[in-house]
Amino acid sequence: MTQSSTSPKASLSENDLRDELRALRTEIPNQPFLNPIINVAFKLSRQLEAGDVSFADLKALVQRLMDRAAVRRAIALRERIGLVDDETTIKEFGDFVDARIEKDIDEDTAFEKFSHRWSRARSGIVFTAHPTFGMSDELTDKMIELTSRGGTADVDQPIGLAHRPDDNLTLEYEHRRVQKAIGHVRQSYVDLLQRFFEVAVDKFGPRAYTLKPRLATVASWVGYDLDGRTDITWRNSFLVRLKEKGMALGDIRSRFFALKENFEETPELQRLIRQLTGKLDLAHAAVESQIEALEKAEEKQISGADAANLLSRSEGYNLTSIEPLTLLFDELINEVERDQDKRQLASLSGLVGATGLGNSHIHVRINAVQLNNALRAYVHEPWTQDLTEQQALVRIVEMIHNAKPHTVNFKTLDLENSTAIRQFAMIAQMRKHVDAETPVRFLIAECESPATILIAVFFAKLFGVEDIVDISPLFETPAGLESGARLIERLLEEESYRDYVRGRGRLCIQTGFSDAGRFIGQVAATLAIERLHQALAEMISHRHLELEGIELLIFSTHGESMGRGAHPGNLKRRLRYVLSDESRWRFVRHGQSLKHETSFQGGDGYLWFADKAISTRVLATVIQDGADARVGEDPFYLDQNLSLDFLLRLREYQQNIFSHPGYRALLGAFGSNILYKTGSRAVKRQSNSLTAVDRGDPARMRAIPNNAILQQFGYVANVVAGLGAAVGSERDHFVEMAKRSNRLRPLIELIARGKQLSSLNAMGANAAVFDAGFWASRASWGQEPELEPAFRKLATTLLEDPRAGAIAGLAHHLRLDAVELHTLLEDIGLEGGKIPDDDRLELDVLHAVRLALIMRIFILAAQLPKFSAKNDVSPEQVLNWALSLDVQQLTPFMRFAFPRTSEADQDDDQYFEKASYRPQSMEDYGRLEDEIFQPLEDAYELVREIGTGISHHFGAFG
Repeated sequence: MTQSSTSPKASLSENDLRDELRALRTEIPNQPFLNPIINVAFKLSRQLEAGDVSFADLKALVQRLMDRAAVRRAIALRERIGLVDDETTIKEFGDFVDARIEKDIDEDTAFEKFSHRWSRARSGIVFTAHPTFGMSDELTDKMIELTSRGGTADVDQPIGLAHRPDDNLTLEYEHRRVQKAIGHVRQSYVDLLQRFFEVAVDKFGPRAYTLKPRLATVASWVGYDLDGRTDITWRNSFLVRLKEKGMALGDIRSRFFALKENFEETPELQRLIRQLTGKLDLAHAAVESQIEALEKAEEKQISGADAANLLSRSEGYNLTSIEPLTLLFDELINEVERDQDKRQLASLSGLVGATGLGNSHIHVRINAVQLNNALRAYVHEPWTQDLTEQQALVRIVEMIHNAKPHTVNFKTLDLENSTAIRQFAMIAQMRKHVDAETPVRFLIAECESPATILIAVFFAKLFGVEDIVDISPLFETPAGLESGARLIERLLEEESYRDYVRGRGRLCIQTGFSDAGRFIGQVAATLAIERLHQALAEMISHRHLELEGIELLIFSTHGESMGRGAHPGNLKRRLRYVLSDESRWRFVRHGQSLKHETSFQGGDGYLWFADKAISTRVLATVIQDGADARVGEDPFYLDQNLSLDFLLRLREYQQNIFSHPGYRALLGAFGSNILYKTGSRAVKRQSNSLTAVDRGDPARMRAIPNNAILQQFGYVANVVAGLGAAVGSERDHFVEMAKRSNRLRPLIELIARGKQLSSLNAMGANAAVFDAGFWASRASWGQEPELEPAFRKLATTLLEDPRAGAIAGLAHHLRLDAVELHTLLEDIGLEGGKIPDDDRLELDVLHAVRLALIMRIFILAAQLPKFSAKNDVSPEQVLNWALSLDVQQLTPFMRFAFPRTSEADQDDDQYFEKASYRPQSMEDYGRLEDEIFQPLEDAYELVREIGTGISHHFGAFG
């Protein structure tokens, strides 16, 4: 089915291809329609189909390119983390702690202030389950080995592994991965605590061991996130929580056992050791029996009632409070003599205090619709249909006031159909039987109404957990970001909400960079979130008496890529990018206690904690980010008219882009078929009746595939587009401001880095395969006669296809913007990739090779035999599957339609009567498998693997 050739094999050198791309770029000024990536891809396609280049040659080339991209990504990760070595991390952290000790006051006052400074965590880390598990365990381990080596890593070192995810991406897989990362954080936390106590004891002597420092919090929502998921049952979440408790108790137990070997053998000390050992042993055995009971119930080995009775029995040794442990730790600290033993015990006790009876804190997540529907299911009254009305708020407030706590059991969880209500009941059961003290965050996605928050307060009170649950609305939609501060202010008008906040001692909000960037562009989203922060600060200034003693907790939820809110600079830059110095200073100015948490999402996020040295550097940086805001006038805030106009014009430009038919055609051209499945969340299959433009509607697509497809098409428009339009007529003023502003500079750096990696040639090239003219021309040249029928079939099929024209129109629109962008970046003094370096050219080579492979998939599909419609599937539908890269649907169907009988010859000797006739279909079907089906699948697999290589260049998937 491919052409044969006796011509010599072509040499596939990435250096030659890179040089060819560079040379072709120099010809563009004189050949404005020249696209170097299309040229190279076409040449490779012709060589591949002629047999001058083998598929194995292309695969080897791709492997080398992806390996190099992975090594560069590992080196860049080390630089972003700021890792030198463990000793440097610990020393710098010690210096930071020492700098928090006031030197010019008496020791008692200094101790009191120091104790107060560290009495609460000012920073936090949250691990999420977002589907960015694009690298296998094995490849991840290799990346971390390279990251640890840093500058000594050889860019040309072969990795020798497939650049793809593991096959079975289950919730259990994700939980194992996150717990591995959390395990490193726990060790890092202990190491930093030991340094903390060294510094404190040096200044304050033995009384420093009475301190209960909270350096930072660590939390996870893996196993507890039900936003958009129906596959996680309460049993799944409860089992995860029990396993985390078991791991934590086992960790504390093993750490203590290692310490006690060095203690003196005094009678009192040995008594305390036996007490603590016994409590840990019995508590660990108790939770193991709970895990066993729930697992047996899941496997139907015992009844749900029997499992529930084992989980809830009160005569066991189940621990639900850390107090019995921490009291014994305090006694041990007083009893041991050596400073090293005291320090290690105080650090271990600090770890228990920071994490409670789990490896970390937990976040439960649902969305606003689920919560609103829960109220409707609970009340069954007409007023619940419109929760924006004032009467609805009045009714809910009345319900909160009159709520009397209900008791629940495990049967309650089985019987309750409402997801939101069941989550509150589950938290009540966790409180009774797992951990009675550690707070649980209750995240509400897509929150735009104060009624939704009050509903959550009602259910928290109904189930008696309002004193341990921190209810946190997520502001991520344009409406949510604009009205978020007013929503909180409206809530504070209600006594019931103020009572709830006072009871918890904190007010929590969450901001979503990822989805906000999908709706209004990433830079506009960042500025809109900053305006929300500042509106909150202004609102708090008017309500400081009501919020006296209340901590404001801001959880910045962003991804690992630029398109989802992660600044490409170092970690310090990343943390101050999502919560600016100006915003921090405004809260401090109004006397508002502030805590900032930031997310590390999925497999890409866990890379930041993939070994102890890396984890310690990251944790130390996060803790140090809790320092007071740097104060200083920034011109970006002094000229409020310019900064607001900049935001509004940029948002308008981005929203116009998102509604452009070409943008939607780009997102829907292949959809998620061009990507590996990178998480356990079920992927929603788009209807076959939808057009590419319909499939690519951003409202239909989650943020991660949205951003991943932009990366794969070579232009992250939601990051780089619109700067020229946003600047408007204030160009000179803006350029000067960008040079002097500590806030504006990181925003422009993000755009510049995005542009360095983006190529409109790549976007145009990826659209070329949908151009009927391309295939018609290829048929007309007479250079590939055996493939001319396939070319004509593709050209005919694509004549009415809108993708090529729509995407080309978008590329033209963005090119006009890019001209202005390059000029602005040059004036500001930032490199925007106008002349690409070798790394970027290697990214273009990957685009070219993948395009050649996509051409192969199209060509092979166009050679499929005709057949009568089967199961309402026609040959035209099959070809359209190929044109959308839906190979996972295409090849199984074609094997069903044309089955290969592999066992035909195995029992010939069983038949006494011989036959000379052999059905021709046996040979034909065998050729289909060998010449079309398998090559098509091989090409598709490499297409997706190249996608991982492209994500290496961007530093993250999606």
